[in-house]
Amino acid sequence: MRQFLFFCVMATSDNLTPTFFIDSNSDTIHQMAMDLQSQSLDEVDLSVSIFNFVRDEIKYKINMSHYAGPDDFKASATLQRKEGFCIPKSILLVALYRACNIPSRLHFADIINHQSPDYLVKLMGTNVFYFHGYAEVFLQNQWFKLTPSFETDLCQKHDFPVCTFTGLNDATFSSKDVQGRPFIDYLQDRGAYSDLPFSDMVSTFQEFYGGHF
Repeated sequence: MRQFLFFCVMATSDNLTPTFFIDSNSDTIHQMAMDLQSQSLDEVDLSVSIFNFVRDEIKYKINMSHYAGPDDFKASATLQRKEGFCIPKSILLVALYRACNIPSRLHFADIINHQSPDYLVKLMGTNVFYFHGYAEVFLQNQWFKLTPSFETDLCQKHDFPVCTFTGLNDATFSSKDVQGRPFIDYLQDRGAYSDLPFSDMVSTFQEFYGGHF
């Protein structure tokens, strides 16, 4: 099994430490991380493999019935379910990075999705996704923004650009879809966090989505 060590001048220990939600020390997360690490040539190759796994093998699905309480947002719970929306998928991505000793953290922003399906807009009462979550990974002395939300198959089905990570670039939503139509607009940056700010997330959802969530 290959072991990768990383020297970081800008990342802190908070970006490597297991937390309640980012349970990178759980048995299931550790085993998946080791499986991905054993197939990787170096830290860049590993970082890409982890991103691709979460993006494509954990299907994007908004089903709030899966989230009865804080435990359901843990990385290990998402890995077991094999599905999640942007926040759980990003938590899992960060956990797998930390399990491989790669500094990582969560980031949140408010976005508009111009391609949201009508049923979802009706459910939420808006096409604004408050507290949209993505991840950041620290490689080669810089932070890269990574959005693992939409799997490749879903993107191809709906003409969404695939978020592609090479290990040397940001992989975030595009402002236009494949056909040139409006896709994602970033409205407000909510900052980076070493763990999920659960209370802030819940209060934001209650404020903007009310009883729907």
